[in-house]
Amino acid sequence: MKLTIMLFTSLLFFSGFASAVPFTQAPPVGASTSAAILYTFNADGSVTVEVDPSILSTDGIEDTLAAVQNNSGHAIDSLHLNGTGTSGEGLFNFDGDGMSPFGNTYNGQYFDANNNLLGMTTFSDISGAGNTLGTINFADMPDGGYGWFVLEDQIYFDAPPPPIPEPTTYAMLLAGLGLLVACRKKISV
Repeated sequence: MKLTIMLFTSLLFFSGFASAVPFTQAPPVGASTSAAILYTFNADGSVTVEVDPSILSTDGIEDTLAAVQNNSGHAIDSLHLNGTGTSGEGLFNFDGDGMSPFGNTYNGQYFDANNNLLGMTTFSDISGAGNTLGTINFADMPDGGYGWFVLEDQIYFDAPPPPIPEPTTYAMLLAGLGLLVACRKKISV
């Protein structure tokens, strides 16, 4: 009886920590089977970022396949990014071995919610020391639309941050612990 209750309590506690599924907004490109990073535009105006650290770079060296999902309730035109990758290269410091403004080996694309191709992603406003600043353009990607593009440097993440449990998860954990205490008292009497 004790083992069953402890196992049930453990399952309740750890059930919120399931692994992420592949991001389907991007097709396999080069060595990448899915996007390594997903930017989601939300209805409240925020942009959430999810990562899958298991995805390899597209060129086997340093390029990162990224995806975008529009759940904002309206069309979006662009995504502004600023940063460097693991080698210290700017995300827009293209070297021509992947998607770049002067090669487009991997042409990024964007689609509507019905999987109709709307266009190719483009880059603009690239600036900053080492080309760390830039804009990815989608030209009126509708709500429900999605797209993909490749950033220059590999983006590694040691591990995604652990999810914050919902209050009901804590309530179920406490209820399970209460059952354990009650069973222990009953057995010791």
